[in-house]
Amino acid sequence: MKQRSHNSDFGSDFGNTTAWGGQKNVTLFAREKGIPPSVEKLLLKLNKALRGCPPFLLNDLGRMVEPPVTKGLPELPPGVTRKVAVIGAGLSGLIAALELVKLGYQVDIYEATDFLGGRLGAKVSDTSPSGFWEHGLHHFFNNVYDYLMQKISEVGADRHFEPVDEVLLEFENYEQEILTASPNAHLLNMLGIVWRSPNVNILDAMKSAPGMLSLFFYNHEKVIKKLDHLTMVEYSQGKIAKPFFDTFITTVLTVSLNRTEDISAAQALHLMWTFFIRKPDAMLRVVPTDNHYNSIMLPFRNHLESLGVKIHLGHRVNNINLENNQVTGLDFSNGESIDLDYLVMATDIRGTKEIFAATKTENPQSQANLDQVRSVVNKLKTAPPYVVARAYLLGKPENPERPDVIETPENQPVDLVFQAHKTEKSDTAWVKAAPAGEDRWVIEVHAYDLGPTLARKYGSLKERVENCSDDQLWLLILELSDQELWDAIKEELRDIDGLSQLADATPEPNGGLQIGRYYNFTGFQVGQGDRPAPFFAEPYISNLVVAGDWVALQGKDGFENSPGQVYPGGNLMGHAAAAAGIAVGIIAAQDNVVGPYVPVI
Repeated sequence: MKQRSHNSDFGSDFGNTTAWGGQKNVTLFAREKGIPPSVEKLLLKLNKALRGCPPFLLNDLGRMVEPPVTKGLPELPPGVTRKVAVIGAGLSGLIAALELVKLGYQVDIYEATDFLGGRLGAKVSDTSPSGFWEHGLHHFFNNVYDYLMQKISEVGADRHFEPVDEVLLEFENYEQEILTASPNAHLLNMLGIVWRSPNVNILDAMKSAPGMLSLFFYNHEKVIKKLDHLTMVEYSQGKIAKPFFDTFITTVLTVSLNRTEDISAAQALHLMWTFFIRKPDAMLRVVPTDNHYNSIMLPFRNHLESLGVKIHLGHRVNNINLENNQVTGLDFSNGESIDLDYLVMATDIRGTKEIFAATKTENPQSQANLDQVRSVVNKLKTAPPYVVARAYLLGKPENPERPDVIETPENQPVDLVFQAHKTEKSDTAWVKAAPAGEDRWVIEVHAYDLGPTLARKYGSLKERVENCSDDQLWLLILELSDQELWDAIKEELRDIDGLSQLADATPEPNGGLQIGRYYNFTGFQVGQGDRPAPFFAEPYISNLVVAGDWVALQGKDGFENSPGQVYPGGNLMGHAAAAAGIAVGIIAAQDNVVGPYVPVI
């Protein structure tokens, strides 16, 4: 995989840059061939017009886009200092810091927790049998994580990944499905899935054709405008065959961690286009071979620090200091303060809301500007709270030859079961260290929207859970003990074919049960399609940009520096990475610096 660098050699930097899918970026192609700007602009308009054509006919020609910044200096001139504070050490924050420091900016990352990675986080733990506490399994899909995987390769973490060949789907009302990525060709991959399926036949596929037209002729702006007011369930009525919806569509929707019945049709179709249509290698994926700290975060940290980036853990922002339409600095809850030239907020929705809510200013103009920014952020919603349970179990695994990953889209709240000891080295080491005669295994369970399960398991909670809001459910999840949550999850495992032994296995007594409670994934509900761009605060706070999986991938083109087109962003991690690159490009434009060329779908 090619890596991108930003150095003083314009030619080599531009010439090695490619867009998603290996296609040449339109602007870069024009510059390399000496095409005049007027013709280049025509090519860009043609490229935009062709975005609605079927990708299997145009081989992704309609997916190429211009970079967010195409003019200026390669990097800051010698002697010029610009201080950038990045809030958040998740993927967006780390990638933003990586791109900024290569352009000559002085970059500091400030993270509220004591570990890197955000939702990819893993931290050293004295109580864990493996020595680490994980957030949970994440799949890295080839067809949505192009830019992200380039950055992973750049920091040297790509050697810690291996492919996932099969994923087992378990259903209550349908037969088992095994998803594979072959044949690796546009349209044929989708037909291959249907052809191999014991649950969906060609007739079901034909009945679903009316609902699939938006995928084959996908246009992000039109889909959001026309369908973001409908749920996917409403949209599918009479357009998509029930077996097709219950098996493949539901499986795709659950990866968003939102309630399937709440996801907007626009957001759902975008996810489906991303996974099945966008590129030939749909469903090809890799996973880290060890916990996320050793596999990803440690390489990022080492590489960033070697470039001069300073990472400050345990620094929760207490206040953004404002002067009219500028951020001048940050105050932290530990009493420290800093000055800055630019601020990148690479926080999730809840974190962003909390920081803006805590910010205070006595300047009337600054207050008016802050209120405008708050009004945009406060409209954003999160997905329901969820629990990730990792159990270090004693006993013999049931059917150990099954695929490492089992998805259970019909068995909400349990959505995924992962045999971690078969993939992650630190867990494998614990299993292999078992005394003679003792069997061990490590299972991770993802459980979303636990409310109904808690009501069934604990009668005393039924009245409290019924019709409760997500905020109220979150407070309840925080109150319940690890064992109470695990017992509720086990009730669901008993209903899944082949997993009943999980419910009766005994966790290792010393830290063998890890329950992670989370409420920070992006909401894909109806009406959430119109998201703020990375530069949305610019009219009110000119030196602040945002990045994350909740941000619209809208850059500024290189001709008039005017707002560019909004592009779809793939799945969550790929979206977060691309948003970071675009945010950096926006900062670089203010200093006439060439920002990173971020290939956006």
